[in-house]
Amino acid sequence: MIRVAIIDDHVIVRTGLRYLVEADAELALAGEFGGGVGAVDFYLAAKPDVTLLDVRMPDRGGIDVLHDILAADPDARVVMLTTSDVEEDVFRAIEDGALGYVMKESPVETIAAAIRTAMAGDVYMTDDVRRIYAARKSAKGLSARECEVLARAGRGENNREIAAAMELSENTVKMFMKRAFFKLGATSRAEAVQLAVRRGLIPAE
Repeated sequence: MIRVAIIDDHVIVRTGLRYLVEADAELALAGEFGGGVGAVDFYLAAKPDVTLLDVRMPDRGGIDVLHDILAADPDARVVMLTTSDVEEDVFRAIEDGALGYVMKESPVETIAAAIRTAMAGDVYMTDDVRRIYAARKSAKGLSARECEVLARAGRGENNREIAAAMELSENTVKMFMKRAFFKLGATSRAEAVQLAVRRGLIPAE
């Protein structure tokens, strides 16, 4: 029997996951918790075999909670279950010790498979998530200046406006833009902004 804990701030999501666990003869509910703050104390009290953890919670983000849980129990088996397919979220979760990353809209069988895989100590990713992880892992990083140029471009500023705001020449702005294009593998301004947002390098506007 695999004892599963659920940490998610949405009641409806917790209800659905609880039903999934209770309907599977090989799983048992160790408990559920509705947020990030206090999640470690809940985890230590529940002592689950596998924890399903939401990435996006308003009081404390799931990646930070993952760090907290692993600091308290390095052998913890945590599967991130989320609606976020931002490359940086996927990359950080797996790199920082999660044993799975599954989208909430996945079939019941997928979530159950992730729980069993984590129980075995292996990492579970669907093909789509694996591609996202691989793309982020191989991606070249952007400098702070390149990120700012793309962020401003995403807000609709042209090169002249960006140059004035950053106190640079237009040629320098163009250089930063070209470097960002190369690092992201983008062929247009719009594509570069979209990829930077997806990878969590600049905020979505």
